[in-house]
This record gives sequence, structure tokens and C-alpha cells, in this order.
Amino acid sequence: MPAGWIYVAGFGIKQMTAVQGQIAASVGVGHDALDAEDGMASYLDKQMKLIEGSLKDVKCAGPKPTSFPGAEEAHLLFVRHTMDGAGAMLHAQTYARAGLWVGIVTLTTLESQLSVVRADYDAFVRGLRIGPAAGTGS
Repeated sequence: MPAGWIYVAGFGIKQMTAVQGQIAASVGVGHDALDAEDGMASYLDKQMKLIEGSLKDVKCAGPKPTSFPGAEEAHLLFVRHTMDGAGAMLHAQTYARAGLWVGIVTLTTLESQLSVVRADYDAFVRGLRIGPAAGTGS
């Protein structure tokens, strides 16, 4: 756990801030399922359409192939958008596939704070692993 961050059950981690009302960076972890192992491209396309339809002034970069320990396939997607009263926001989303399972790691931060939180984000992600499904014993 990076210093200055707290664990949030069922979500991931969130940067602690002493300034009331300040937008804190966060790293959310989640998962989803594909219909078929070759369905990652379609899944990512749907995700981008959902993102573009729900945020203001959206600009996407990617997805581009990346690596993730234990993944058969992984992609990185950057999303930049404007949030009223806050300015430019950045989301760095990593999608890691193992079989039909897709793990999703999302950094959310003010674009101006990216250089401040990047090392902590990288350290947290380096500690994540894809493991066997609970209860399968494999």
C-alpha cells in the first residue's frame, strides 16, 4: 500500500487528502466476463462507447497492447475528459484477460496531479496478480 493512500473495501485504494473538497486520486479494481476468449476487441469497443457517452469533452488514447503478470492479453486505455469545477480528469484503464475473465484497474486523477500520483499507482499495480478463481483450487 503506497504511503498516503487508504484501502477502500470493494473498490481499491484512494489517496488521502487534507483539503476538504479536493478531488483525490483513486485506483479502482474490478472484473468482468467475456462471452468468448477472442472477444476482447469487441469488449473494449463497447467500453469506449460507454465512456464517450457518459463523460464531457472525452478524448481517448488506445487501447494499446500492454503486459500484465498472469494475463493472456492486456490493453491500456487512456481517457481524458472535463469535469465541471475541477478541470481536466484522466483515467488510465488496464484491462487484463485470463480466459473469459477480465480484470480492470482504473487510475482516476486530475490531469494536473498525474506526475504526483504516478509512482504510487505504478507501485500498487506492480503488486497486483491474477490468481485462480476462488473455490476452484486451480
